[in-house]
Amino acid sequence: MATTTLETAAPRGGRRWRFSGAWMPVLGVGGLLVWLVVVPLVLMLISSVRPTGFPMEAGFTLEHYVNTYTDARFWDLAGNTAIFAVGSTLFALLIGIVLAWLVERTDMPLKGLVRTMVILPMATPPVLLAIAWVMLLSPRTGEINALLSAVFGLEDAVFNIYSLAGMIFVEGLSLVPSTFLILSPAFRNMDPSLEEAAMVSGAGVWTLLRRVVLPLLAPAILAAAVFLLIVGFVVFDIPGAIGLPAGIFTLSSRIYYLAHDNPTGLPDYGQISAMAIFFLGGLLVLAFAFQHYTRRASKFTTITGKGFRPRTFKLRRWRWPAFALAAAYFTLAVLAPLAILLWTSFMPYQTGISADAFGLLTTGNHESFFSNRFAIRATTNSVIIALVAASVVALLSVLVSWIVVKSKAPGRKVIDILSFMPLAIPGVLIGTALIYVYLTVNFLPIYGSVWIIVIAYVTTYLSFGSRTTHGVMLQIHNDLEDAARTSGAGWTRTMRRIVVPLAAPAIAAVWVWVLAHCMRELSSALMLQGRTNETLPVLLFGYWTGGEPNKAAAVGVWLILALLIVVGVWQALTRRREA
Repeated sequence: MATTTLETAAPRGGRRWRFSGAWMPVLGVGGLLVWLVVVPLVLMLISSVRPTGFPMEAGFTLEHYVNTYTDARFWDLAGNTAIFAVGSTLFALLIGIVLAWLVERTDMPLKGLVRTMVILPMATPPVLLAIAWVMLLSPRTGEINALLSAVFGLEDAVFNIYSLAGMIFVEGLSLVPSTFLILSPAFRNMDPSLEEAAMVSGAGVWTLLRRVVLPLLAPAILAAAVFLLIVGFVVFDIPGAIGLPAGIFTLSSRIYYLAHDNPTGLPDYGQISAMAIFFLGGLLVLAFAFQHYTRRASKFTTITGKGFRPRTFKLRRWRWPAFALAAAYFTLAVLAPLAILLWTSFMPYQTGISADAFGLLTTGNHESFFSNRFAIRATTNSVIIALVAASVVALLSVLVSWIVVKSKAPGRKVIDILSFMPLAIPGVLIGTALIYVYLTVNFLPIYGSVWIIVIAYVTTYLSFGSRTTHGVMLQIHNDLEDAARTSGAGWTRTMRRIVVPLAAPAIAAVWVWVLAHCMRELSSALMLQGRTNETLPVLLFGYWTGGEPNKAAAVGVWLILALLIVVGVWQALTRRREA
């Protein structure tokens, strides 16, 4: 009978591990994770000490490190990246904490609608959000600046989106849904008896918040803050769309510049690798800090059993102003960007909103999108990549979670760490590392194909998938697997008949979430683009940087509509899993 655990034997001379059938998934998943995570990072490290920057070429040098770390521009870059990451984190936390508290703990009206309004912005790709806000706040052509100038007779633009502050504003808007999703359960699961005891003791609202609520929420808030910091350090979309034209670089946009627009005409892989090593160290520290605070947050859950009902704060005359605050966020994150994109997509060229411009309305940009063979190929590539990557991530997440949570395999903690590490690796670095791997490994001719982008997305989103399925795997009682083993079921049949059906809602939620993010992901696909593997976000970015904003807007409108459907399905599956 096939076994489902890693058995041990104790022969003379000490304890040793005995090979069993359960070694196969452990060895298979471990080997795959080493290939996906360790090999690219090792080749990147080797690249940083090669004179040419190519890992397999001869020679050894520290010149790339010396040139990078003695250049004042590098430290300016590090400062910009830190300011951008910290600023967007604080902005997103401020809005996310307020919205999570209003939805979970107050009597604000239409809370179901507000929850939907906060989550729906996930359907807007960050690069599109950046493009839309450039159209709204550009100093020369921004609609809001033009309106303010006309109303108040101003000569200079009030806002300049081409700045670090502009980048922080847009990035903060895009991070609010993630902040809300991380913090909502913490607000929802607080035991009201602690708050009631404090109030009976004479504590006012501010004392209650300072002495009870915030200490209980501190681990969850810190986990959210660290996660947002990581995203701020690794994101490319918004720094690429807003910062690059203004010469404001962050880590990701600088790496893209050195790979594609280097003045020498050749990618400077040596400098890219040396720069990456510096940031990777800090990002890995942040990643493990996030893991630590996430575990602490689960220990601070104070939900009780009998009669549990979260205490609802009465807003009284502030009920509708609170709703207006949520509506204002939805307007900034969805309605205003979508409106300007729709307008631009129906114009033959970029022009302001006016009654006279209605005569220029045309469907030409949309017709071009559906008739352009490059757009059709990009759409097909995006769908194939998203479907395959989402399926692989869902399958691999289940295997990783079973090994980490259910098995007693030696090395399972290493597998847990390897599956979590990609959270701290920027998409542009994953793309660069895969270039090293698949230009070096000639027996896998996938460089320039859609499959190399699939590998990049699987690596990127595995950390999310495995963390989601970890929680579900903990809820599946071991007695069920023991009963299956006793009945003669092997590991494969137990997984197929017991584990997968019970974890199905979580697996489906992971699949849809990864599908949506693969459809909107830009950075890795941009680094790995070839002649035939272009995706929709890459096509959109190409239109934007190539001076065709109307075509970019048309592509963006259809992409947002598709993602709205996917996000709606993901939310329905998530609610079913929670139920």
